[in-house]
Amino acid sequence: MMILVIADDFTGAAEMAGICLGYGLRVMICTEDWIPADTDVLIISTDSRSMDRTAALERVSQVTREAVKMQPGCVYKKIDSVLRGFVADELLVQLELLGLHKAVIAPANPSLGRIISGGKYFINGIEIAASDFAKDPEFAIGSSDVKEMLGGAKINLLQKGSPVVEGLNIAESETVADAGYWASQVDRDCLPAGSGDFFDALLQRKYIKVNQQNQPALHTPHLYVSGTSFTVSKNRIREQGGACVAYIAAGLITGALPDEDWLTKAGIVLQQYQRLIIAFDDSIDTRNFDAVVLRNKMAEYVKAVVDRFGIQELLIEGGATAAAVFQALGARCFEPLYEWERGIVQMKTGHLTCIVKPGSYELPPVVKELYGML
Repeated sequence: MMILVIADDFTGAAEMAGICLGYGLRVMICTEDWIPADTDVLIISTDSRSMDRTAALERVSQVTREAVKMQPGCVYKKIDSVLRGFVADELLVQLELLGLHKAVIAPANPSLGRIISGGKYFINGIEIAASDFAKDPEFAIGSSDVKEMLGGAKINLLQKGSPVVEGLNIAESETVADAGYWASQVDRDCLPAGSGDFFDALLQRKYIKVNQQNQPALHTPHLYVSGTSFTVSKNRIREQGGACVAYIAAGLITGALPDEDWLTKAGIVLQQYQRLIIAFDDSIDTRNFDAVVLRNKMAEYVKAVVDRFGIQELLIEGGATAAAVFQALGARCFEPLYEWERGIVQMKTGHLTCIVKPGSYELPPVVKELYGML
């Protein structure tokens, strides 16, 4: 029977798709108009993490009601690995609609250096509240205590050997083997929710890994869209992007249409280098601009470049940015093709080939090479 994944943002959906490809499963990602026929795994990206609480719960409720009608073999809730968004509220709604009584939440990704130990979240040995996530423009993380990160809801902290109780249970995981242990604790009355390591552990219990097809080549003209606020990514573009970068300055945010002078310069860069990076420049202080306004403006400029210059291949950095861009382009269903690295997945939608990655993940070497960032 079909596996249904409900993801709270697009890069999370892409990460789940990449894991499925590793098991030879047929997988589709949809944001709207999903058709579950002829696929092993259907992944629905709700983009609820980018909404306010009321809209997020309405969206998740609507998708979950549709999920019940599809009668999937199992449902997995993909949440942010560092618990941004309305995780607890969404899960409580979904438990009720799915007729389940408990959820095992395993957000840690030990394979990527993200662990939960002693009730606290660590990234590469550093408490998460001391990381770049503390400066997230929408969900700034001010505590490393996982219960506090979930908004103070009534949460049961699971350590190995602890019983899974009714309601919400968050699991400590320090190793990939821990993710496997928690996968073994999921029964038919339980909604599994978490990150890639937990989902991978669940699939391992039923499927066998396969080798992917040969690595695809990147083609030019190529567009790299960076909507992330992560310092490492922004510094990389500033220091190594060179003449390939077309920055969107603060003065362009309020315009009704993409600026013609900016588009002309972008076209010159594409003609000369066959590649273009679109990013916000340092004049944009995220404290002074609404995040929704920024990503929608980015989407307008990306659409203008794609339409005017015939772009057919692009990379988008940041889940909320990807959702806004795809909405602007009218793209709703995606066929995942190749997993470059964990969480970095190439897919096809219409005439476009897209690579999507979280802002906090590294670029694959092939993209760094194309843009001279090695």
